[in-house]
Amino acid sequence: MSEREYAFNALLLADKVITENNGKKGLIGIFNMLNLSQVPGTSPSWMIYASLSNVTGSHEVVFNLAHDDSGVVILSVGGELNAPETTAEVEVILPIQNCRFPREGRYTLTMKIDGSYVASRVVTVRTPKSE
Repeated sequence: MSEREYAFNALLLADKVITENNGKKGLIGIFNMLNLSQVPGTSPSWMIYASLSNVTGSHEVVFNLAHDDSGVVILSVGGELNAPETTAEVEVILPIQNCRFPREGRYTLTMKIDGSYVASRVVTVRTPKSE
């Protein structure tokens, strides 16, 4: 699938994604920073939200979260994306639980479809400083 075949709309991290009665998605607590009580440490549950349009057919989607300085991948999740027709927006929503962060710093979440880079999002992990 080449970049011309689809349109990338969003890649967000949120505490929660809900579906309203009218079918709209509500993203609660969108973030780009995680404050953990200690590092290494495990984050509370969160969600990945991605949106594409002009996609058709079946494709493999993979999300990797890696520490920028070390390159260590701490999370790799994915699956099959199925879009029966190109007229609809395709939303990918993945719950993430028990994600263990080995150190503070900057992490990059990358999204690939059929092995090709689509988008990325940065999240910074830190601990509160003592006063």
